[in-house]
Order: sequence, then structure tokens, then C-alpha cells
Amino acid sequence: MAGGLGDDFDIAFGAAVTSDYVFGGISQNDGKPALQGYVEADYGIFYLGAWASNVDFGDPDVEIDAYAGIRPETDSAAFDLGYIHYFYAEGTSPDYGALVASGEYYATDALTVGANVNFAPDYSQMDDYALWIEGKADYALPADFGVSGGLAWQYYADSLELPDYWTWNAGVYWTWREALTVDLRYSGSTLSRSECGALMSRGACGNRFMATLSVDTAASSLVSK
Repeated sequence: MAGGLGDDFDIAFGAAVTSDYVFGGISQNDGKPALQGYVEADYGIFYLGAWASNVDFGDPDVEIDAYAGIRPETDSAAFDLGYIHYFYAEGTSPDYGALVASGEYYATDALTVGANVNFAPDYSQMDDYALWIEGKADYALPADFGVSGGLAWQYYADSLELPDYWTWNAGVYWTWREALTVDLRYSGSTLSRSECGALMSRGACGNRFMATLSVDTAASSLVSK
């Protein structure tokens, strides 16, 4: 393949438009639509990529996530171990990094269960850590439909004086030819309006509906066609 790296090398890329960019149960774009995109280079189990989205923390900005790691697999499970760094083009929020880990177990042909962990040693440059732990499940339905959901706990070190909380999401999706996905999702958290104001703004939390249209492909898929 390209560059003489053989079949182990590939480049994945994609884009999405969503009615609301929700991360950790909190709107990152003041409840407004967001346009997102990514590009990723893969070689064997190793990967390196970048992802971007418009955000609004009172002033419009662009979030850029640079990430790298490994994705080992077995016949019944897949894992992801890596590092991600969150940058903000206009500096409306401090950049910071996090160690990330996730695993998925293929319980049946239709059911996948898993967990995600995100550990930020210096959350938002506030000199202490934040920890995110999530359990999730996905069930494939006929005709390329599926349902999925997750339950997560966000914990902040005591010195940060930020509210810990639970957040959850559940939704239904449809995928066309493993490339185009329509996702309809409902999300919520245990944050009160005042607690939400300590993290973002008073209106950034609360239960909300999201609709997302995404397209994902890879250089190998295009070449094979």
C-alpha cells in the first residue's frame, strides 16, 4: 500500500454533524449544532490521529484533540490504550492531557459490553486530577439498526472543588454500508443547574436529545472499490 508499508497501514477519516456536542453529559457548544471531523493513521495495532469540533464556552472556539495509542484485539474482545490531549484554538479553555483505556467484550453475535476510563492528571491545568469511568452496552438489531447506552461516573479530586456526578445516555442508530450512521440519542446527568454552572454554564447540563449524522471511511476501503 501507500509508502510501501503494506497491508498493515491505513488512513481513516470521517465527518459528522450533530445537533449538540455533548461530552461527559455536558453540552460543549451551548446547545447549538456542531460540525466535527477526524483523520487517523493506523499501522497494525498502533494509531495516531486528530479530531476537531466547534465549541462555545461563552465565546466560540474550536476544540482539537490529538491522540495516539494501541488497539490490541482477541477473537472475543478489543482494547484501546492511549493518550489524548485537548487543545483549544482560541484559548477559551486551558489545554490538558489524559490517559485513556477502553475494552469491549463480544458477549454474543449481537451484544457487545464494555468500559471506558479517562484519567486527566492535571485537569484543565488546575493542578489535580479528574477521573471518568463508564460502562456501556451495544445490541445489534436486524436491518442494520442497533441500540446502545452507557452509564458513567465523573470524579474530581477534592482540591478542584468541582461537583462529582453521574451521567447516562441511551439511543438508537442505523448504519448504511458500514460508512454512514444516523444516531438518535438522549442524555442526562445528576448535575443541578448550580452545579452545572460551576463546570460550564447553568444551561449546559440537563436531559437533552441529540441527532447525529456521521460518515466514516478509510483509504483501504476507497482503494478496494
